[in-house]
Amino acid sequence: MSTDASDLEKKILEKAVQPEEYEIDGEKVRSRPIPDMIKLDEHLSKKRASRNPWAGMKIARISTQGPER
Repeated sequence: MSTDASDLEKKILEKAVQPEEYEIDGEKVRSRPIPDMIKLDEHLSKKRASRNPWAGMKIARISTQGPER
């Protein structure tokens, strides 16, 4: 899945450089708006995060001993 995310980030960067609409040999080409691509990236990252509900939890050992061991 990380390759899909990096591919999407690359496409967003490519779209930022290219014009939104252009014409080649009489054919008009229109790409998706950048805000829509960013919303898609946010949606996919939230979807990946929700697959593992325990990913946000950390396990730590708490020691209640004083400075002396």
